[in-house]
Amino acid sequence: MKKQKKQINLKISKNNKIAQAKKHQEIERKFLIKNLPEKFLKYPHQKILQGYLAIIDDGSEIRLRQHGNEYFQTIKKGDGKIRTEIEIKISKKQFDSLWSGTLESKIEKIRYKIPYQKFTIEVDVYQGRLNGLILAEVEFDDEDESNDFIIPDWFGEEQTENSLYKNKNLSQGYIFIPQEKKKEVDEKLSIPEYSLESGLKELTNLINEKLKHTKDNLIVQIAGGSASGKTSAVSKIIKDNFPDQAIIFSCDDYYKGNQFIQSEYKQGHILNWDQPEAVNLDLFGKHLLKLKNNESVDKPIYDMKACESLTTEKVFPKKIIIAEGLFVLDKSLESYGDLKVFVEIGAHGRIIRRLLRDITRTGQKPLDIFKYFLQVVQPMHEKYIDATKKKADLIINNEYNPNIESEKSGMSEKQVKFKTSLDINYLREIGAEILSSTIQTDTYFNPQDRDLKMTGEILRIRNEGGKKIITYKGPKKKDEVRERPKFEFYIDDQTEKVISQIYPNIVKKIKKERILFKLDNIIFSIDNQVTKIENNKKVELGNFVEVRFDNASQIDLKKFIKKLNLKESQITKEAYFEM
Repeated sequence: MKKQKKQINLKISKNNKIAQAKKHQEIERKFLIKNLPEKFLKYPHQKILQGYLAIIDDGSEIRLRQHGNEYFQTIKKGDGKIRTEIEIKISKKQFDSLWSGTLESKIEKIRYKIPYQKFTIEVDVYQGRLNGLILAEVEFDDEDESNDFIIPDWFGEEQTENSLYKNKNLSQGYIFIPQEKKKEVDEKLSIPEYSLESGLKELTNLINEKLKHTKDNLIVQIAGGSASGKTSAVSKIIKDNFPDQAIIFSCDDYYKGNQFIQSEYKQGHILNWDQPEAVNLDLFGKHLLKLKNNESVDKPIYDMKACESLTTEKVFPKKIIIAEGLFVLDKSLESYGDLKVFVEIGAHGRIIRRLLRDITRTGQKPLDIFKYFLQVVQPMHEKYIDATKKKADLIINNEYNPNIESEKSGMSEKQVKFKTSLDINYLREIGAEILSSTIQTDTYFNPQDRDLKMTGEILRIRNEGGKKIITYKGPKKKDEVRERPKFEFYIDDQTEKVISQIYPNIVKKIKKERILFKLDNIIFSIDNQVTKIENNKKVELGNFVEVRFDNASQIDLKKFIKKLNLKESQITKEAYFEM
């Protein structure tokens, strides 16, 4: 056993009411877990971080502990089932100043509190190097009560007298957890995942259950990536389910603003809007705790177009405080929540949603939104956001639905495609005007998490005379003609290079010679020598004619087809990508 590592002096002001020492005799029993009880993950739980300032051979110890947003220094004396404990509540500043003295003697665990008869069973699920270890502790008022305790059938072997399972010894790494045990526990404690509808129902049930057992205000933390639907699809609906009891408290209003970003840049600190340093998480956390303690706050109001907080508003507490934002499960805030939710969506869905949203919300150009997402948002998501998913009590999948959401583009294309060709001399005779002739190479991509062919979507980059345009198309509508929602914009070479971060899979390439014509204000093309390259195989698809028009076009399609000497039997509704 290690000797005392360091002399610790903790100065506490007599007037500091929160630093009150509590001395009592601790009587507890400790057990391994044979099986986890039913619905284990739904019980109240909180993360605990503790480290040891001193461990002495006589069994005494001096310990620091962070339990949620509370901090303690504890002195324990004795060994076995009955011990003397002196506990002092300290401030975060005191905790931080002492924490460096714990060296490597640290423990991370999540403590679940399970009611059982007249007792509360505390189940500790260890993390880090002790991942795979689960211990249950029960504390008693006296030794008779301890001896009469009826052990639940899900308890395993008792370890009360086994010194290896003392937290001070666990912190030293004396217990080895086999890899297979870690895997078994990880599988048992995997975070439950739900679809949007079932997840909202489950979250509503969990909130109702919490309300039955507490008089305090509840903090429900809802995190997730950009454009995941944290606000619109989850927070708003939960608020609507508790109309008079809930408020939405958005972390977005706590951005420090463009002036702060610029001042940091002048000092050599390059920040972006998608990292925690750009948000005043400290103030957000303080305001959350005030609301939980039934105090009102003056919340800043952030203007997305001005990129600054221009004013404030008085927010009054309610029973349910829905804290939502990218970083609400950040390590500085994770302990505040009574329920923690992560809203999941793949990178493809987030980028398409963000494009459809920000063009209207921020007034940015599509290329600027797209480049920023690829170069900043996605790397920051992988670094800061995705890792917070493991802190959630439940995951709600709110994947992008192209059949519904692609309609928000406000644009669409209508085409009729014929598998044939036309005589150019005849077209000249009937007055068709040649607009352009070019070689087009279209490269079609898939993201990592989905096959766009299965969802009916198309994403491609078209190279035409050195200019590159990216096009997204939603699923086809059922109609006589081939109609799809779409949007597109030109991109530069740099953007094309980084697109592989989200769209790493080249599905196929289509190459063709396109001659564009105009007749009776209708645009159509002759596509010659259309060639498909897929799985390193080259396939000649033939020649085609495409007639395109929009909703405003006044066109008698049958009459126009007849004028071009085309036949309805030649129509195909397949895009080149689908051939």
